[in-house]
Amino acid sequence: EAFVTLTVEIQAKSPAISFINSNKGKPLLVADEYTFKLNKATTTTKYWICTINGCAAKVHTDSTNLLMKTVGNHSHLPEKEKLEVREVREKIKQRAINETIPIPRIYDEECAKAMLSTTAIAILPSEREMNSGINKARRAITPIIPTTQVFDIPESFSKTLNKNDFLITDKMITRRQRILLFSTSEQLKMLFAAETVFMDGTFSTCPSMFDQVYTIHAIKYDQCE
Repeated sequence: EAFVTLTVEIQAKSPAISFINSNKGKPLLVADEYTFKLNKATTTTKYWICTINGCAAKVHTDSTNLLMKTVGNHSHLPEKEKLEVREVREKIKQRAINETIPIPRIYDEECAKAMLSTTAIAILPSEREMNSGINKARRAITPIIPTTQVFDIPESFSKTLNKNDFLITDKMITRRQRILLFSTSEQLKMLFAAETVFMDGTFSTCPSMFDQVYTIHAIKYDQCE
């Protein structure tokens, strides 16, 4: 009975651990609102050290990331607010990778949902400060710009977020001429019903393998769509 009681007490003192990614995509271990980075690993054990320089606290897990033991004490306060910020940053990053929504909009939506503490809000980087890293992550999974007219268009660029058609025409006119037309059915209805339309072509921002980007706009609710 004494052994059972002692075991329960030890388990109660053992911190619950979880894992998040650093800004560079490396794993971080979280225990009792402190973060640890992987210092080294063997075939059976992973050795984690506190992310704060000079702190002696350590955590050991097995090769499957189950907690084995904690070593030492922290020389600083918990990082609750920093963890809140890390969680928001990771959600923004993952949405930027998986969605085509503009990054400023993703940033605003995730910040609104996060319910951050006052301190976390104070240390949360602005959208402008995050933009470079988030854009880099998005570009890493974005298909490279082709160098010829012959290329496949991924579904993420040919469908809307609701999986409706966005690429409505993809036609090879001649061997070296290809025309792509993008629009949704709602945009076409708006265009056909409009009394006034505006058209404009640009050469300077056009991909090198095409001659021109041509846009057509309609007026609705006194705004150009």
